[in-house]
Amino acid sequence: MGFLDKAKQVAGQVGEAAKKGASQVQSKVEQTQTRKKADDAAKRLGYLIFKERTEGVAAGEEADRLVAEIKELEEQLTAMGAPSQGSDDPGAEPPAEG
Repeated sequence: MGFLDKAKQVAGQVGEAAKKGASQVQSKVEQTQTRKKADDAAKRLGYLIFKERTEGVAAGEEADRLVAEIKELEEQLTAMGAPSQGSDDPGAEPPAEG
């Protein structure tokens, strides 16, 4: 194999690695953006529940809409292979000691 052939082969391998890296970065960006949308919706839902409990303002349909939005975003994240957000769930049971 000549020098030029070897150089072409290495350049092709580098190009493939760069494409793979760019694809992974794009996937991470999409996961991060989706996670932020879910977190923002959860924050708005939390404020609605807070107002409901402190001021008696019913969360109603807006709360239902936000729950559905969060569920959809979490399903998208699962499909993307993103790690579960369950460990941040304040309602989740603490790990067993011992």
